[in-house]
Amino acid sequence: MSSTPLLSAAGGLPGPHVMLDHPAFLRVSHSPWQCIPQNVLVALRGLTLAYLVAVGAMIGHYKSTEESEGSPWRHFFDFGLISYALVSFYHLITFSWTFTHLYYPDPDGVQGGVESWIIRAMSLPANMGSLRKQFYFTLFYATATVFAFMNSSIYWFVTRQHETAALLVAAATATATATAKGASPSPVLLVVDGPFSILFGEGWFKPFIICNLYGVTAAIMILETIFLNSTKRPAALGSHFLGLMVHSGLYLAWAALGKVWTDIFPFFWLDEKEVGSKEAVTAYCIGFVLLSQFMYTLALGFVGIREGVTRSLAERASSLEDMED
Repeated sequence: MSSTPLLSAAGGLPGPHVMLDHPAFLRVSHSPWQCIPQNVLVALRGLTLAYLVAVGAMIGHYKSTEESEGSPWRHFFDFGLISYALVSFYHLITFSWTFTHLYYPDPDGVQGGVESWIIRAMSLPANMGSLRKQFYFTLFYATATVFAFMNSSIYWFVTRQHETAALLVAAATATATATAKGASPSPVLLVVDGPFSILFGEGWFKPFIICNLYGVTAAIMILETIFLNSTKRPAALGSHFLGLMVHSGLYLAWAALGKVWTDIFPFFWLDEKEVGSKEAVTAYCIGFVLLSQFMYTLALGFVGIREGVTRSLAERASSLEDMED
C-alpha cells in the first residue's frame, strides 16, 4: 500500500462536489503532508490514542476521588467528559483505520478466528462510496471537534470566570465579617485570584487534569485537522451546521435529564437560581447552540489553512520539477 499522502499532485484533489473524490474514510487515513508518510502517521495516531487513554484513566480517578461529592451518575452528564469521550473514540477509530489500511489492506486475506475478527473490526468500512455513511462519519468528526472547542471556550471564558467571581465574593464577605468583629482580615483573603492563578499551588495533578480536560483535547483536534488528515469541507455543509445545532440541543436535553436524575446542573447557567431568571437560562442555551456554529466555522477555517498551504507547497514542488526538466 502506498505511503504517500493523498494530496501529492499539483493542485491537489478535485473539489468536494466531484464524485470521483476520495471518500472521507480514506482522507482521515492519509496526511496531506509529504513529511508524514503512512508509517509515521500510524505511529502518531498510536501515540495520540495511548495518551488519551492514559489521561482518561487519570481523569476517571480524579473525578471519582477528588470530586466524589454528590451522585456519581452526574459524571455521565458532564460536557467535558462527554467531549473527551468523543475525541478519544474518534482517535480510536482513525488509528484502527490507518493501521489496517497500511498493514492489512486486504482484511479478507487474514486467516484465523480471533485475529481475522479483530482485523475486520478495525478495517475501513465496506462500501466507502456511500454518501450516507460518509455524512454520518463527517458529522461525527465535526461534532467531536466542535464539542472539544466549545468545551475549552466555555470552561476558560465562562465557567472559570464564574468560579473566580464566586471566590472573590466569598473572600469579600469573610473580610467584611472579620472587620465587623474588630479583627484584622487575613492577608490570604485580600489576594485577588485570576481565572488561571487558582490552578497553581495545589500540586501538579489537578492542574494537569484541568488542562487536559479543558484544553489539550481542543489542541489535539486542531493538530488532527491540520496535520493528521486530509478531509475537505463537506459537500452537505448546511446539513452539518444543522446537525451540530441538533447535537447541541440534544446535549441540553441530556443535561436537563441529568438535573432530574442527579439534582445537579452540569453548567451553572442552566440553574435559574444562579442566573436570576428563566429568560437568562434561555439566553445561555441559545448562546450554547450558536456557539457550535461559530466553532464549526473555526474548524472549517483550519481546513482552509491546511488546504491552502499544502496546495501552495505542491504547486511549488511541481514548478521546481518543471524547471529541472
